[in-house]
Amino acid sequence: MRTHNVWIAALLLCISLTAGGQSNRTAKTTVADVLAQMPADNQEVFNKQMSDLAAAGEEAVLLLTDMLKAPGQGSNAQAEYALGGLTAFVTAEGQEKARAVVESAYRKALDKASIPEVKAFIADQLRLMSGKPAATPLPPADAKAAQSRWKQAGKSGQTHVRIAALQTLFSVSKGKEITKLLLAALKEEDKEYRNAALDFASCHADAAMYVEVIKTLPKAKPDTKVDILNWIARESKSTEKNAILKKLDIRFDLPARQVIMEQLKDKDFAVKQAAVWALTKIGDTGDIPVLAGLLIGADADVILLAKEALASFAGDIDQAVARAIPQAQDAGKIAGLQLLALRKADANMNTVLEQIKSGSPEVKAAAYAALKDVVTEKDFTLLCGMLESADAAVAAPVQQAVIAAIVSQSVEARLTTLSRRMMQAGESKKHLYYTALAATGEPQALATVTAGFKNGQGEAKDAAFAALLAWDGFEAAAELYAVCRDASAAGYFDRALTAYIRLVSNPAFTGENRLLGLRKAMEIARTDGQKTSILYHIRQTGTYLAMLYAGEFLSEQPLREVAAQAVSNIALGNPAYTGKNVKELLVKAMQALDNPDADYQRQAIRKHIDEMPDEEGFVSLFNGKDLTGWKGLVENPIVRAKMPPARLAKAQAEADRQMRNDWKAINGCLVFDGAGFDNLCTEKQYGDIEMYIDWMLDPSGTEADAGIYLRGAPQVQIWDTARVKAGAQVGSGGLYNNQKHESKPLKVADNPLGEWNTFYIKMTGDRVTVLLNGEKVTDEVILENYWDRNRPIFPVEQLELQAHGSKVYYRNIYVKELPRKEPFTLSEEEQKAGFKPLFDGTNMYEWTGNTADYTMEGGTISLVPGRSSGGNLYTREEYGNFIFRFEFQLTPAANNGLGIRTPMGGDAAYVGMELQILDDGHPVYSDLEDYQYHGSVYGIIPAKRGFLKPVGEWNRQEVIADGDHIKITLNGEVITDGNIRDAVKNGTPDHKDHPGLFNTKGHIAFLGHGSPVKFRNIRILAR
Repeated sequence: MRTHNVWIAALLLCISLTAGGQSNRTAKTTVADVLAQMPADNQEVFNKQMSDLAAAGEEAVLLLTDMLKAPGQGSNAQAEYALGGLTAFVTAEGQEKARAVVESAYRKALDKASIPEVKAFIADQLRLMSGKPAATPLPPADAKAAQSRWKQAGKSGQTHVRIAALQTLFSVSKGKEITKLLLAALKEEDKEYRNAALDFASCHADAAMYVEVIKTLPKAKPDTKVDILNWIARESKSTEKNAILKKLDIRFDLPARQVIMEQLKDKDFAVKQAAVWALTKIGDTGDIPVLAGLLIGADADVILLAKEALASFAGDIDQAVARAIPQAQDAGKIAGLQLLALRKADANMNTVLEQIKSGSPEVKAAAYAALKDVVTEKDFTLLCGMLESADAAVAAPVQQAVIAAIVSQSVEARLTTLSRRMMQAGESKKHLYYTALAATGEPQALATVTAGFKNGQGEAKDAAFAALLAWDGFEAAAELYAVCRDASAAGYFDRALTAYIRLVSNPAFTGENRLLGLRKAMEIARTDGQKTSILYHIRQTGTYLAMLYAGEFLSEQPLREVAAQAVSNIALGNPAYTGKNVKELLVKAMQALDNPDADYQRQAIRKHIDEMPDEEGFVSLFNGKDLTGWKGLVENPIVRAKMPPARLAKAQAEADRQMRNDWKAINGCLVFDGAGFDNLCTEKQYGDIEMYIDWMLDPSGTEADAGIYLRGAPQVQIWDTARVKAGAQVGSGGLYNNQKHESKPLKVADNPLGEWNTFYIKMTGDRVTVLLNGEKVTDEVILENYWDRNRPIFPVEQLELQAHGSKVYYRNIYVKELPRKEPFTLSEEEQKAGFKPLFDGTNMYEWTGNTADYTMEGGTISLVPGRSSGGNLYTREEYGNFIFRFEFQLTPAANNGLGIRTPMGGDAAYVGMELQILDDGHPVYSDLEDYQYHGSVYGIIPAKRGFLKPVGEWNRQEVIADGDHIKITLNGEVITDGNIRDAVKNGTPDHKDHPGLFNTKGHIAFLGHGSPVKFRNIRILAR
């Protein structure tokens, strides 16, 4: 079925890939496809669905409204969801044209509807589109009856009954009657009743009502004053009402705001507070001096209230606050300084400078703290003079002010400005600017600070170290680590290591990179406290290798508890971490736990172990001591397979001798330090696997290069990204030797040369996924057979660590073997007839095109929409006449198609021929044309229905294309048997142009229409 969206069609048209699109898509199919894919997985998908519905016009809207049923006659959930979503979509800004179309359709639907509930729903959509409340108004009531009920309710003594009667009375009252009701309610003792009346009055409020209510303030009780003032504040949120309240006069010489201001003198703090916020929400700038005047008093609560109100006031408060500060007591001065800082009041910098001279330490501190928020670039020189003459106790806030003064400059300009000033300051003062250099985050600044630490003494060295500690960027981690390794800087070790741990454990980094940094910290940690901190952060990474690493400390008495917590938390939080080694670690963790909750934790661990699958899991390929399990490289898999056993054995012995020369186990690492290209190979062969491996290129050599061979074929690339001439700037982790499929990684995720990196590699069938340092760099890309590109990758072969003439280190090499589906084989009859497998469950060598959305899963070709920009999956070869057999599995409302004799690109239903694949029993497809159901030659020849198996079961289908004759057999039943030329002799049934209908040959294709579908056991007999 056609399910191309408008935007997809437009995009494809722009790049000349389609002759079809939205114009070939009926309103019925649009509605059916949208309903089939609801609810949307995310906002982007939802917007696309609503865009399709809007583009389909009135007909689509009316189709949906026709689906609405009377109560008890069936569910309206899908239709109401779609219509409600469409209403919201077209009501958004920029959708005026679509809104007009949908509104017109709703009006037609409203005229057509006879069911009251349906009419009410459609009317609500119209109200929502008009911006009016959708709720049904109260029915008209007799005013006298309402008055009577209100009086009776008053005798009940029950607040909720009285409020309900009051609401009814408000709904039937008008003008002055409403104001009278409100004023009467405000005399009540019941606070809930008073506020209900105020709320009911809100939608009727006008200037006359506000005057009458505000006139009651002077004589009202404190609680009532608070209610009225809070109501005024709420009313002020409306733009229209706010304008009224700003200009409102009680009489010609008494503004309403003046009455409110008088309440600031009330002894009751709650009244004073409500008055302050009422004035603030009204927001007349003429009231700012009044509020600022509250800073001058002695009441700390009032000062705090004034500060909060002024902070939120929508107007310029700076001058009024600045005038109040000199008159205020210390608390008011501090609040005023904080307000100037909050508002970035740079015009009042002198006010702040004046308070720096205060005799009050608290005021002086507040002034220094405010300095950074009121300076501009013109103040830089003044600030530098202050910094160079300041006491050490106040240097820090002045340094922050220096940073703020030049923050608007480019980074380069800041560096230049600071460098020039440092030269002027001289050797004895230049260290005062290290903090400002650190704020730039620039490598040049880091180099200056680092040199200052290495070469400085005393105060200057401490200032450089403080700048390193304050550095926010990860780039300082290496310098802090160097401080830790510097024996002459032992006094800085603890603080440097703590700062290093802070930087490398930043949650913004992947768990893999955090673990690599934390392992480095553990290598130099000196105290149990430091090691405990590191293990705590390792626990937070949640990675498989972190769990194994933490497990190494389960036997160290001071660290057993934190190590056990790390192991158990990571394992229980990641059910995918399974296998014998995981179970063993968890058993050790249970024994090591020693805390008040240990029994509960052990129970959780036992339950987790019991629920774990009984599988081998990851197995270590390197014991850290020697080359057990490894062998030298002999030729390539094709050559090896042809070698006589004796010759192979001799060659293997020579290769093993070379291996022992080039490859060594050193300090728990597998190291290549040879000059040749002799890879290290596993003795065992592997098929589908998951793999972890850490690697590090030695920075001292030239042209650092390595890689991981999978099934004996190159390779997952490893290289120094600085080798731009070799193309290494794209990063490691790509399938370097691919020619047809992607060879470059998705992104650069390498750590600097000389640092450790972690690969996670998964290979199933011919697909490879690679995560480098926790970031996906290769996503289910087909690995080509480098040794013979005319055949798919080998089903099983050895793993190899590539030698490329440069020194490389490996560690943490773990492999998990995955269950492998046995390849599909042709029946004896099919073999004799000459059938050829196009997909046997192990590789997709025979296919091209959209190999991102169409991927391999459990021996099937599985369509997972949304992994790429879309497209169809095509056979590599073209076919004319043929017998094509395959099996397919549908999901609810699934929609796909089998293109035949089609070119690559374009809409196969028109530039070739499409044979429909569809869950046509789903309700969303109940109104399709007969030539749109499963097995139909789309738009040309209809198929018989009723022979699909239930969704989730596998269907068998055979397609015979013989000239103009198409025959389709589904699950043993012939459902299509016709001649395409005869079918169109009087024009195409769908009245569309099918220019490719009579192609004599072309590709076979699976046509994705946004639905998950699976295919397997695909074979063909070309005629």
